[in-house]
Amino acid sequence: MPEINDIDDIIEDDSEKEKPINENYEVKKSTFKMDKPKIEQFFDRKKILVVLGIIGVLSVVLALTLKPAKQEKDNGEKKLRVGLNAVFAPFEYVENGKITGFDVDMINEIGKNLGYKIEIIDQSFDGLIPSLKAGKIDIIVSGMSSTEQRKKSVDFTDDYFISKETYLRRKGDKSVTPNSLSGKKIGVQLGTIQEIEARTIKGATVVPNESTVNIILDLKAGKIDAIILEKAVATEYMKKNPEMEIFDEKPASIGMAMAIDKGKNPELIKQINAELKKMRENGKYDELIKKYGLENSQK
Repeated sequence: MPEINDIDDIIEDDSEKEKPINENYEVKKSTFKMDKPKIEQFFDRKKILVVLGIIGVLSVVLALTLKPAKQEKDNGEKKLRVGLNAVFAPFEYVENGKITGFDVDMINEIGKNLGYKIEIIDQSFDGLIPSLKAGKIDIIVSGMSSTEQRKKSVDFTDDYFISKETYLRRKGDKSVTPNSLSGKKIGVQLGTIQEIEARTIKGATVVPNESTVNIILDLKAGKIDAIILEKAVATEYMKKNPEMEIFDEKPASIGMAMAIDKGKNPELIKQINAELKKMRENGKYDELIKKYGLENSQK
């Protein structure tokens, strides 16, 4: 019996000896289980790196593909949106369904020399500066006088034309004279230098209107007593409205200039001024003056 006990003891000892072996196996097995997620993470990272690599290659390809298009746009023809009011003949008016005139020809010549495609946008005169400030147009070329008030909100080029202020009445109406304007109704286009001029006449009632055509119709209908227009504009309208006559003229105190939103493009102002100078020197300016019959309309 004692020997049996010894055998049991041996068996117990053997089982105890095997125990570490089992523990080692379990540890190894456990270690293997712990390493599996790491392997999966390794492959997941590899997949991510491959995807990122593909995205990187595609980004380069797209960049190379789009670059020429950008250059084409940058190197393409620049556009200059020109705001005007096409009822101001001979500076801007509609003829055969097309807007033409001295100002239009002038800005087209300048645009051509500076590499701009000119887009004409016709609108009311008093809405030109608001449109410029809102970014709807890039420049105003509409016989606009460079007044001190306007200079607060826009930058002007050099003057390109200095006209005469012309006073008109109904033909034969001797009651309207330079010295009898007090108490009279004087029609002017809204927002023009003529409106400023009319408001300096003591006792006169100023009647502004958006359209030059409308103030002429009002004069002919007897709704107003006189109107003030630029000399060139007055001469042009009198050809079709012989019921009017000139009874006074004064030199304009301020010239016409092109306007750009204040502080937005000083370089373009310089370029336009340089082109205006070239046009006066090479004879292009005088060609336009003669073309539109403006020789006797300047100050």
